[in-house]
Amino acid sequence: MKKIAIAGALVLAALLVLILKPANSPPPKNISHETPQKTESYWTCPMHPQIRQDHPGECPICHMKLVLKKSPSLSQENNESRREIMANDQQLNLAGIQKHEVENMTLNFFIPVAGRFISGAQVAFQIYESDLRYVKTGLPFKGESGFYPEKEISGIISSIDSIVDPGSRTVRVIGTIKSAGSNIAAESGFRGNIEFTLTNRIAIPESSVLHTGNGDLVYVMEHGMLMPQNVKLGLKSEGFYDVIEGLTAGQFISSGPNFLVDSESKILGTSQPQNPHQAHQ
Repeated sequence: MKKIAIAGALVLAALLVLILKPANSPPPKNISHETPQKTESYWTCPMHPQIRQDHPGECPICHMKLVLKKSPSLSQENNESRREIMANDQQLNLAGIQKHEVENMTLNFFIPVAGRFISGAQVAFQIYESDLRYVKTGLPFKGESGFYPEKEISGIISSIDSIVDPGSRTVRVIGTIKSAGSNIAAESGFRGNIEFTLTNRIAIPESSVLHTGNGDLVYVMEHGMLMPQNVKLGLKSEGFYDVIEGLTAGQFISSGPNFLVDSESKILGTSQPQNPHQAHQ
């Protein structure tokens, strides 16, 4: 079976070269990435993997005991480079790659939260530092309690703390209960979602994004070229990412099996020497 898998991989690599790299194409630009800093082992929550700290303890959201996890090696991403690829419409169709126009969209989001009831009228939960840009007072939330799991509890966010916990990188949020909360016992658990809508946001499909050890990137399509472009992403909503930085409406990006494009881009980046006059133009 191993021989079959290796042979299949070689055939796929050869097919990529034939599909995405026309003969006698000029050397494309080299896109370099900075070497990431290797992270050590850390303690995290099995239910909330975003929680990371360098010592054991409890999750600030669900209060489960943290478990030790070893970070994967990032050595394969060190000194990584990618190059532009020339490809026409026929080659892209053969590879199953589609062209997607970047556009403004209306996105509906749900941020999962967990916490405890301060009283029958208020609930406290933690949100991640990275979500602060989205959470505002007055936003609605819905959920349930461990005391009455069959009843939906709804309310609005009434206050947001201004201090970030240095260990969990979370902020405490207080919500005021508007329905089904009068009989809830203090300190009982709460789980739910903060709901909000963003309008006129740059959004791209999940299938266009490549997650690397150095961040996220897409391939911009322009003048018969596929060019790697770093992007900064926000939350994901129904298969689309909110783009914070890196793209503008009207650009075209590739969508579909982008790992094929990325593989060929990295092969070119390692097989062809970098021209210092072309790099970072």
